[in-house]
This record gives sequence, structure tokens and C-alpha cells, in this order.
Amino acid sequence: MSGLVKLLSTAFRKDGDSNNYKLMKVSAEGFDELERLLENVRIMHSAEFAHGKSLDYIASLFNVNRFQNETDEHFRARIKLTFSKISDTATINDLKEIIAAALQTTTDRIKIRDRYELEPAHFEVWVWLQDLINAGLTLEELKVLLKAIKPAGVRLSAFQQGTFTYRSVNETSDPTKGYNDTNDSNPDAGTYAGIL
Repeated sequence: MSGLVKLLSTAFRKDGDSNNYKLMKVSAEGFDELERLLENVRIMHSAEFAHGKSLDYIASLFNVNRFQNETDEHFRARIKLTFSKISDTATINDLKEIIAAALQTTTDRIKIRDRYELEPAHFEVWVWLQDLINAGLTLEELKVLLKAIKPAGVRLSAFQQGTFTYRSVNETSDPTKGYNDTNDSNPDAGTYAGIL
């Protein structure tokens, strides 16, 4: 706003009470609104920010259709999976972001370990059982998603984890690293179902 007022000649009043200032303010507000609208249009062309019908239009570019009652977050993850498969440029960080989006969690909860000592180009993907449950996915469904995004020649194995750990006789018991209780007070804890 002040930039427009400064463009006026010194022959015109520029103070906040002047008609010149008020006229410039109305014009500036119109330009600001236009810039906001243009920014919204720009980000709606990105799968990262689009939602609803805009996300559907982006997905149609990759021949991906939304499942019945599928959330934008889950749909966005499938679009990214498809794009990664087409572009064949999925890095470890890309994989973490895609898996985190599919599980509706953060990347720091996804662990990817290279297992080159077992075979070349072999990676293990470790996710929390609770994140799978929250996303409504099974480990087998996650494995199907991983097959869709893995680069050629790379093997991805998926595992679920809780915080269950065995302790030695000398260690003290840590209840946060055991099986979850019936009140689900420690959602990252191990479960009997996860072990079986």
C-alpha cells in the first residue's frame, strides 16, 4: 500500500486522511485479494496442497481414481505412489514421505534400513503397528503399496514394530517397552497380534 502512495507526485496529499490515500488503499486491497486468489489457484495445481475436486483432477492425469470414501490424505499418498512409479526417481526420503502420507503420520516414525549385507539394493521398511491401525491398513496392504513405488532392481521388505523389547536379568523393567494394556495407554507398545 505504501508503495502506491509513494508513486504519487509531491503535488498530491499522501497522509492517511487524504482521499488519495483512501483511493490507493482500496486499489491495494483489490490487488492483495487478487494475489491471494492467484496463490490459491497455483497451489491447487500441486498434489501436495490440492484437496477435493482439485485433487481428483490431478489424479486423473495419472489415471488414478479415488476409492469410495477415501480421504484426501490417503488419496494424495496413492497419487504420489503412482507418480513415483512413473518417474522412477523415488529416493529413501521420498519413500519415507510417501509412506508417512499413506499412514497419515510423520516421517520420523518410518525407519528404512539398507540390508546390503543380505543382498544388493535391499531395504527394510519398519512402521509402527499403531500407525497401520490408525490408517486402516494392514501390513500386507502396505506391502502392495510399496511394490508400486519401488524402483526397478530394488527389493523392499516391510515390517511392523511396537516397542516391545526383552530385558536382561540385570535391567529394570520399563513398562513403556512392553505389551500394550487394555486401555491402549501406550499406542506404540507391542501387541500379541503383532507378535503372532
